[in-house]
Amino acid sequence: MISGASIKLTLLLVGCLFFGGCLLQNTPSSLQEIRGEIFGSYFHIKYHGDLKREVLEKDLNIFFEEFNQEFSTYRNNSVISTFNRIPVNTKFLVSPRFIEMLKLARKFHDETGGAFDPTLGPLIKAWGFGGGSKGKEPDQATINKIMADIGFKYLHWDETKLQVWKTKNVNLDINAFAPGWAADLIGEFFENRGVQNYMVDISGEILFKGTKPQGENWVAGIERPSPQHAEAVQMAFKIKDQAIATSGNYRQFYDHNGERRSHIIDPKTGRPVHHSIASASVLASTAAAADAWGTAMMVLGKEGIEIAEKRGYKVYLLEAHSKTYAEFMSNGMQAYLEAYRL
Repeated sequence: MISGASIKLTLLLVGCLFFGGCLLQNTPSSLQEIRGEIFGSYFHIKYHGDLKREVLEKDLNIFFEEFNQEFSTYRNNSVISTFNRIPVNTKFLVSPRFIEMLKLARKFHDETGGAFDPTLGPLIKAWGFGGGSKGKEPDQATINKIMADIGFKYLHWDETKLQVWKTKNVNLDINAFAPGWAADLIGEFFENRGVQNYMVDISGEILFKGTKPQGENWVAGIERPSPQHAEAVQMAFKIKDQAIATSGNYRQFYDHNGERRSHIIDPKTGRPVHHSIASASVLASTAAAADAWGTAMMVLGKEGIEIAEKRGYKVYLLEAHSKTYAEFMSNGMQAYLEAYRL
């Protein structure tokens, strides 16, 4: 038995300016703000309540280090990287949080009918993304060989014994929902310390709770999916006690013989998705769900709106049409925007 160590796009915040003076105050009514880098991207946190900023910064540093040591596939000695290297059918001891991650991943995998699959890492690399080298594209034989070792059904665990194992040579990668899940975990940290008003943005996956200091709603905006117009806002809306995440194909892509190849891989075909949806935004009660479903909607396209609606998620898609974008959304999102769109 082997033992492990214990331990997308940018959603704009509209009208939320950075007041440096707030950082020097610790009264419950002031808006505290912390920025930094994590997961090869950024984090941005705002809150107000009786929690000293220096205490939060210290705990954040500890949390991010532990999270990376457990779940970063870019660390060779992380728990998840070690698990990916162990032989098939080898029992591997993990933390309760690792089991929690697997349960979340299975939930999103099952909800999306497999459109969300955290075992796609080798295919993503084969197509030149996620650390893979761009160049010669994989042929069908190579794709078939890689897909033989892909599938969430090959992952198993015993929650009581804190053991995980795999029945095929599966590689696990949770980058498609790790930022959102991390935002949720930081939200739990706030709640446990009596802070009920905060915004946690990790790499564009954002969790909003409560209100701003004077009782105003938080305001979020969805970025227009165009690399030529970075940070242009497609729309803005009020938001409270929800999370939002956006996935898209306009930042991570390359052209091959006149055809666009995006980093979003369809688990059923093993190939980059090929449709005109430029971005997918999802509103959910947790940032992890919004994050995972954002990726899944880029695979499912417009056909996924009904599936998401039945699961209680609000979806907003932008489809590219020459120089414009067409909006497609779930009934729940349409009703929400009619009430809160700015």
